[in-house]
Amino acid sequence: MRGGGRRHVLDAGTSLDGIRRARALVDEGRAAVGRTGPHPLTVYLLTATGPDATRRLAAELAACGQAPGSGIGVAGDAKAVAEGVARVVAAGADRVVLQPTAEEPDPEGFVRFTAQEVRPLVPR
Repeated sequence: MRGGGRRHVLDAGTSLDGIRRARALVDEGRAAVGRTGPHPLTVYLLTATGPDATRRLAAELAACGQAPGSGIGVAGDAKAVAEGVARVVAAGADRVVLQPTAEEPDPEGFVRFTAQEVRPLVPR
């Protein structure tokens, strides 16, 4: 990594409160040692789209020991996914990686959907 900097990555099982706590701890630690400037925090966001998106997200959360409605992950159309990304950014993420569910029926379609339909709705 350039300049010896570290990056922090949070997995898709991290809640919004967990993202907020991680951001606060990273910023606090950096301030304590006199580091200034931005420090990237990347968060994976479990994402399901299509007609059975809610079911697939709930199944994935259950498999990971998370309760549906826990605020982890997002299911729905491009607008719902973009709103999920905005919530993760507001919680402290600098970068958000959309992670499809394990049961994603069309991985290539997921990438196309992300690039063509979600990306235009997410501010740079």
